[in-house]
Amino acid sequence: MSSAKNITQINGAVNGKTVAILGGVHGNEFCGVKAIDYLRTHLRLDSGTVYLIYGNPLAIENGVRFTEMNLNRAFKEDRNLTDSEKNSYERKRALEIIPYLEQCDAVLDIHSSNSLTSTPFVICEQKSFFIAERMPFSIRSYGWDSIEPGGTDYFINKRGGYGICIECGSNNDPNAYDLALNAVDIFLLTLGLKKGKLPPINKKQKEVLAKSIYITKKNFKLAQQFSDFEKLSKNQLIGYDGDKEIFAESNDVIIVFARNRANPQEEAFILGRTK
Repeated sequence: MSSAKNITQINGAVNGKTVAILGGVHGNEFCGVKAIDYLRTHLRLDSGTVYLIYGNPLAIENGVRFTEMNLNRAFKEDRNLTDSEKNSYERKRALEIIPYLEQCDAVLDIHSSNSLTSTPFVICEQKSFFIAERMPFSIRSYGWDSIEPGGTDYFINKRGGYGICIECGSNNDPNAYDLALNAVDIFLLTLGLKKGKLPPINKKQKEVLAKSIYITKKNFKLAQQFSDFEKLSKNQLIGYDGDKEIFAESNDVIIVFARNRANPQEEAFILGRTK
């Protein structure tokens, strides 16, 4: 085991796949940080290599989501970043992490939420369903690379690997941490870094296609509080962007990560469809 730059390398006895597991990409999501703390001293591999990465050390230290930009949008090419983003702490941190990700066949990025009503689910593209479908989540959702590019899973997917982000529910839910470690175990078992019996495919796991993201024009206020994956009806009022009313356009739409936003050019909510 070796450590540098808040990154710990753990090797199995024989060669195998190389993967990364991240926590604290958002510094106030301590479920993933706690999971990395545990794995650094307890993880044992049968083969391959795992990089355990504290995503955003400065944000973790200060208990904030990020300091200058969302690290979960910083793993893009320079041409897709603004000048201020390119000069941010988070972009510099992404550039420290990227050489490790470039060695990886797969990545698992652990997230949680400050919302008390957050629904646990898996984000991955369809090529990674063979991993996600065995995880203890009721929903797997795809299409996020197109509408929210720039995460570690996006970076790995672009390189032909398997990128998975797990949303483990509320920070305040004691089950979130156990859910994260269970998902880590299945991730490593499925990719052959650990030996053991895989859980069966979760046939009740629903698929949700993320279709669009709403970016604020002014400031955004929700018309009501929405639970993750709540179904909307056609012409239902979602909220107000300044003085403009924003409505659902059809009956077969679900909403995720709906939040009030104080400024323009912020992510207010995701719309999707159940497959």
